[in-house]
Amino acid sequence: MANADVVARARVALFDVGRLSAERLVGIYRVLGEVDGPRHYARRLAVALHTTGHVFARHGADMGLTLGRLTEAIELCRGLDPAEHRDRDAVLRGMQATHQWALYRYGRRREALAVRRELVALARAGGGDRWALAEAILALAVGLVEDGRDDEAEPLFAEAVAVTAGLRRDYRLTADRHWYVTAYAGHLATRGRFAEAAEVYAPLLGGSDGGGNGSGLAVAVDAMPHDRRVPILLYGAHILAAAQRRAEGRAVFARAVEVYRRGVDQGPVRGPVRGSFRGSVHGLRHDELAHHLAVFGAADEPADVAHATTRDHWSPTRLERYVHAETALRGALDAPTAGAAERLVLERRLNVRATFAYMPRADVIDRLLPAFAKAVDHARAFAVADPDAGMPLLVRALTDHALLLATVGRAAEGVADFEEAGVLYG
Repeated sequence: MANADVVARARVALFDVGRLSAERLVGIYRVLGEVDGPRHYARRLAVALHTTGHVFARHGADMGLTLGRLTEAIELCRGLDPAEHRDRDAVLRGMQATHQWALYRYGRRREALAVRRELVALARAGGGDRWALAEAILALAVGLVEDGRDDEAEPLFAEAVAVTAGLRRDYRLTADRHWYVTAYAGHLATRGRFAEAAEVYAPLLGGSDGGGNGSGLAVAVDAMPHDRRVPILLYGAHILAAAQRRAEGRAVFARAVEVYRRGVDQGPVRGPVRGSFRGSVHGLRHDELAHHLAVFGAADEPADVAHATTRDHWSPTRLERYVHAETALRGALDAPTAGAAERLVLERRLNVRATFAYMPRADVIDRLLPAFAKAVDHARAFAVADPDAGMPLLVRALTDHALLLATVGRAAEGVADFEEAGVLYG
């Protein structure tokens, strides 16, 4: 039992709780819990323990200390009375999410995957919040893909799509549902099942959308978030072409060109964003665009990368391997044995990795745009030398460059790229 002086100092310290570190709070709540009873401070101690565990994991602190803090926080949270703490399950899910991240960080993949399974169970038991359930299911599916368990992952990708069917958020179709559809279609595509992937992706391109409106391509795409319509259409065209539905693929690609073109104001401008493109692809940040670019290039990457998902679902160790592959990619790019087509693919893989990095607009303009423009030049030269192999690579380089231009408010400059890609496509 703490002595009276220690208890008194702990109580006084809480008058300035906003200035105390989480580590200090852990000590204070432990002391006061001995005096007032552990139940009184259980939630606050759990939150402080979770905060310190999160910080320790981010900075690579001792594994035993970090996981011990997180495990204790979770056990305390589990012991809270749900009648008194109505958000207990939501808080518990947040703590479990940090726990699985830390387990991955320390190389304990099997335990981390077990926590992801528990998160799915928690979300199922919670009822009502189908978005939380869909996120948990998708994270588990990605974890299985990373471990080479694709057959187990496939029904989970399908379930995430089913869970989100027909949902609305903020009085409109959700901004995020297309990611679940893309994840499932992309998983099928990476396994060479392009016909099935095209069927899964159809609701985003005007197929059956679960709403029964049957209103076709334009309405289906217009229901999507403004900043993602063009990338959604481009991936749809890619899947349709891979499924040998080339005429449909050309029609969808033409639609992407039109959606990009029609919002650009060709008149005098005062700022970087004008016309109906305000809130369209101009609203897409370059690091968000990176997810779309990674989806387009999924076939170029190792099989254990779930590229049709956002990196928020990847384990930290897999994300680090993805980013740190840059050195090996540069070595392969500089190798004298690399052919022209291989060099173009390697160059794009490096550019996509660079796009994932957070950076101010000025750096995107100074660093990324020249790299993407150079990729267009290289692809154009190869397409002249070998049209059959080079044209698809040139089309992809042109659309990559145009989309990146849009993220820095220079979509008007990308129209020529998109129009050229439209002529060359198919």
